[in-house]
Amino acid sequence: MPEPGPVRRPDRRTLALCLAAVWLLWGSIYLAIRLVVQEADPFQAMAQRYVVAGLLLTCIAVVRRGWGALRVSRPEAVGLVVTGVLLLGIGNGFQALAQVGGLPSGVAALIVATVPVWAVLIRLAGGERPPAATLCGVAVGFAGLVALVGLGQRGGDALPLVAALFCLVSSLSWTVGSYLQGRLVLPGDIVVVAAYQQLVAAGSSTTLALTTGETFSIDYSARGWLALAWLVLACSVVAFLAFAWLLANVPLSLTATHAYVNPVVAVLLGWLVLAEPVGVGVLVGGAAVVGAVVVIVSSERRVGPRRPVPENVAPG
Repeated sequence: MPEPGPVRRPDRRTLALCLAAVWLLWGSIYLAIRLVVQEADPFQAMAQRYVVAGLLLTCIAVVRRGWGALRVSRPEAVGLVVTGVLLLGIGNGFQALAQVGGLPSGVAALIVATVPVWAVLIRLAGGERPPAATLCGVAVGFAGLVALVGLGQRGGDALPLVAALFCLVSSLSWTVGSYLQGRLVLPGDIVVVAAYQQLVAAGSSTTLALTTGETFSIDYSARGWLALAWLVLACSVVAFLAFAWLLANVPLSLTATHAYVNPVVAVLLGWLVLAEPVGVGVLVGGAAVVGAVVVIVSSERRVGPRRPVPENVAPG
């Protein structure tokens, strides 16, 4: 994805609305997924979400730039397939699977928030030498992850380990997908990128649903339909368009703040709506994870042109 050129003085009202949308709407993804998978199998539910969101974003791209906007080269198509599967098909799919397994939505958000931590490890493996503050953030992030899984309480019982591992797979898939997104050839229009990635994810999610024996169903309650509509319209379309505006108009360091605001919003929503417990493990581990992300984003911002966080750190 090309580096955006920030505008010096963006409209303050638009800036506030876009930041609020990215902070709050993407923070609500985890709760909405939890509500949907209470009524449907996870992969087929995500496939339903992605096919509708992908078609809506495709329409937006065509209205903005005409049918020619949808033309992609063979290298671009490869990049879209790889990133669509990793970021959304596996990334969000396994997150939904984790919540079916009983992982609270707030804890899922905190585990996914470790994406910048894993990204630093990938860079280390590639021979880069991040600043000392970044490495300190990695250590704090891992300590927080251990506290979340080891100390987190759910009605007096330890958090479900298998579900936590599924969520960890989600986080790792997001990290690899984000890392590759900055290195593969992709279309220059991020709305087109998002549209194709959603459609690719719909296909990969359908494949996973068939492979695991899920049954296709649209037998949702009113609450289930509302949660699914929220995922499509609020999270995949409105929040993403707000994110695109921020990338084009403000410094990346400001846009990246959602990486540590979203999990806080998710924990609060899970507590308010589903009465998810916020025990010692969530408080201590969550604070460490969010603090680690703040340290990594801040330290990377000071070292030059390298992006402070992966190019796509949000669960769009």
